[in-house]
Amino acid sequence: MNYTQINSDEELFKAIEVLNSKEKIAVDFEGEFNLHVYGEHLCLIQVYDGDVFYIIDPRSKALTVKGLEAFFSMPVKKVWFDCQSDHSLVYKNYELKIANIMDIRVMAKALGYDGNLLGLVKEYLGIELTINKKKNQQANWMRRPIDEELIKYALMDVTYLFQLEDILSEEVSKKNLSPQVDRLMKKATDVKKPEPGYKRVGNWRHYTESEKNIVRHLYLSRDALARRFNVPAARVMDKKRIIEFAKNPPKTIDMMKVRLSAESPRFRELLAPKVWEALEKARKENMENIAKKGSLS
Repeated sequence: MNYTQINSDEELFKAIEVLNSKEKIAVDFEGEFNLHVYGEHLCLIQVYDGDVFYIIDPRSKALTVKGLEAFFSMPVKKVWFDCQSDHSLVYKNYELKIANIMDIRVMAKALGYDGNLLGLVKEYLGIELTINKKKNQQANWMRRPIDEELIKYALMDVTYLFQLEDILSEEVSKKNLSPQVDRLMKKATDVKKPEPGYKRVGNWRHYTESEKNIVRHLYLSRDALARRFNVPAARVMDKKRIIEFAKNPPKTIDMMKVRLSAESPRFRELLAPKVWEALEKARKENMENIAKKGSLS
């Protein structure tokens, strides 16, 4: 599959001149989400303008936030499948918003379809793509150079978006679903400041205030260690352990060490004092909160 590679602001600005002259472009991302290294990273932007495929490499040192901002703010319609996590990633990492998104997943859901892109291509276009999606999603997209098979997979995600948009738009119109789709599209393409990661640990809203305090301190302590070694946070300490400690905090450091024995030997010795320090901070704050409530009653 032929494509134009873009590795610099200069190359991207030239491409933007072409892309802005189009009626629409198809866009998708590949990212890293705490699977191979610490944190969430935008690794690849794949684009199709109806004539030419583009691979934009945001990991290139010659491609800056200035270039990315120019791309994301283009007024041309950007046809996407399931833009929410991609949009959140861009906003979280660069504080940028993406202009004029048409998310065809919104139309598909309004029509009763709730599957992935491969299934949508099969259902509406009659094309069965033999792709190991899970394997490719779990590939290390941070690694350079990117394997050509991975690029082929990435470009497949934008190949059929125009055809799907045309068919789904017609179906939405036939079934008088346009007002519903417009309302849902606005919600799906909006982006808000992401909540702290610790609020995604377990069933956060059902925790007591004391448990939330423990989760927050343990999560931040674990993340600091993961960031230091540039490894996924789960390799330092499993989220299940954070929940376990919040629900049933160990009373002594020895009891805590026993419960940490299931964690990676690489980090266990470094983790133990950090975890105990986090637990002590949480205990102190919890006691202070209880005292404050008592003085107010």
